[in-house]
Amino acid sequence: MSTHEAMPGEPEHPHASTQPAQKAHGPARPSLLLMVDALPPGTSIGPWRVLQRVASGGYGTVYVVHAKRRPRGRRYALKLARQPDSPWFSREAEVLSRLRHPGVPRFVEAGAWRPGSGNHPFLVMEHVDGESLYAWARARNPTAREVGALLIQAAEILAFAHQRGVLHRDVKGDNLHVRPGGRLTLLDWGAGWHPEAKPLTGTGQLPPGTAHYLSPQLHRWRMAVPSQECPRYGVTDELYALGVTFHRLLTDSYPALALAGEGPERAWPNPLVPEALASLVTRLLAFAPEARPANSSALASELHQLLAHADATWDLPLFDWATPASDSSRTTQEAPGMVGPVAPGQEVPLQHARLQRMDRLQRLREARELRRRFPRHVAQVEAQDILAASTVRRRQTLRALWRQGAVAFACVVAMAWMGWGLGLFSRSGGDAPIRPSMPPVARAPGPDQAAASGAAPPSPAPLPPEKDAMSIPLKQDSPVRGRLLSRGCTFAVGAATTLIACAGAQVVPKPQRCPTEALEAMKALKLRRDAKATITVDIRYPFRPDAESLAVHDGDIVSVQKERHGGLPEGTLLYGRLWTGGEHVMGRYTRAETPDGRTYPVCFVLGNDDGFWPKQSGSKPGAALLPRTAGYTVVDAFP
Repeated sequence: MSTHEAMPGEPEHPHASTQPAQKAHGPARPSLLLMVDALPPGTSIGPWRVLQRVASGGYGTVYVVHAKRRPRGRRYALKLARQPDSPWFSREAEVLSRLRHPGVPRFVEAGAWRPGSGNHPFLVMEHVDGESLYAWARARNPTAREVGALLIQAAEILAFAHQRGVLHRDVKGDNLHVRPGGRLTLLDWGAGWHPEAKPLTGTGQLPPGTAHYLSPQLHRWRMAVPSQECPRYGVTDELYALGVTFHRLLTDSYPALALAGEGPERAWPNPLVPEALASLVTRLLAFAPEARPANSSALASELHQLLAHADATWDLPLFDWATPASDSSRTTQEAPGMVGPVAPGQEVPLQHARLQRMDRLQRLREARELRRRFPRHVAQVEAQDILAASTVRRRQTLRALWRQGAVAFACVVAMAWMGWGLGLFSRSGGDAPIRPSMPPVARAPGPDQAAASGAAPPSPAPLPPEKDAMSIPLKQDSPVRGRLLSRGCTFAVGAATTLIACAGAQVVPKPQRCPTEALEAMKALKLRRDAKATITVDIRYPFRPDAESLAVHDGDIVSVQKERHGGLPEGTLLYGRLWTGGEHVMGRYTRAETPDGRTYPVCFVLGNDDGFWPKQSGSKPGAALLPRTAGYTVVDAFP
């Protein structure tokens, strides 16, 4: 392990004082513990400079840092030990150096920081953007297909580690992070183990981890008098922890712990989870280790098979949508007090019964709120994800284009040099030099050529106001628009979906004029009649560029704009409604909400000014298939 000591005068803050100064102010240990747990921005740790504090765990604190020699360079995560000479950091460095996988943070270096007395080990690794698995799920209303895809990624990460003899030993949702775009990363390998690792805990102690995620065998040993050596933590214990993690993800609650035998079959608390997925997670939580999947690779293979044969129920939201209470509904929060004559000595029992009733009502309200999602909050989070994903995708594409351009330029130079060496460019008999034949310059593609496969995309231009401008071309031009985005041009992307499905077929609404308030608001926002913009039809799920179509249902819809349209900036949410009972899907938007919270009445329709969008082949009653990328039109009357 390399050691990076602070040079004289390097600490830039009063907390990072030298050793003699600490002795003059008293014992050093309390100030050191406070310092390493809350370093201010700008503090130097060897060759690294602290930007911000991220989180604190059992053994250390994580900071976002950058190299001092490259202040505008890439950001990294630095994990600093809370206690001097902590042995867990060398263990984590050993584990990370053995794992090279997209789902494991890339190890950069290990060192030790000496701000005063004692060495505080630190690790520098890849900085992982995103949010924890639980925070990701709580802010969204995912589907079983989305959760199944994340479970596959988690199983594949563990399979990669297990094949190399490495155990994580602290698998939980807080250590699984979902990056923009949906890629999963397993963090915090400080409790990890590998065959050559030196023991860091005694034989009479449980391995490090979180109590909620320990298998029944480990819980039984902990509850009994430890008369023998603790059972060895293995792959089946890791799979049990994974089952606890995804049980909570699917139900917003921890599973019941069985400490003796299998017992009766557990009732699945969320009926919206498909039976096949619920059965698989229940197997992960089996009491007997041999009843769980054999290993992580077998779990991933089984999940792939489940998703390959998943039906439409896997694409429905896993949680109910919370709806605001009606203005005409009565609330039972304030129970009536004691009215009328009360027998002597009954005041206290009646008051106690009233308080008990209020407690029961509060528990019922809390139970109703469990496993519910708020449409507005989900729409805002998904809008942020779409903007972040498109920005990252554009940056990656530009870098790829620069690399491809550099390679192409190098090839042209090399071919020219070879041609010169072979005499292809030499003069003969005083004639003009023989020039290599060049391919004809392609003319700018027309409207029909732009949609053809392999055609060069035209420069982006506002959609024309004619009726035929959005009827079919928008549906066919989505790959072209995707290529425009990959070239760094502005690409109008939003997100929309049905949020509350309505039972039974919906009647197509009648034509009606746009309200005066909406006409005035659109005039103030400079939204002309027949102006068009592009959206992406799915706000329930995290944005996935690989998904080309989705199933929509009758009910409310929320969309989000990426580009500015008139006075509506990027990230504006559009609220409306869908009707899918006819031959086409009909959609209307009546309210726009800008990122700063301002709301405006509007009149937009899905597709052209006729308000319809054609269904894709494969649509079923109650589940109409639409392309993820669609469009809307500004109107002064709903058709």
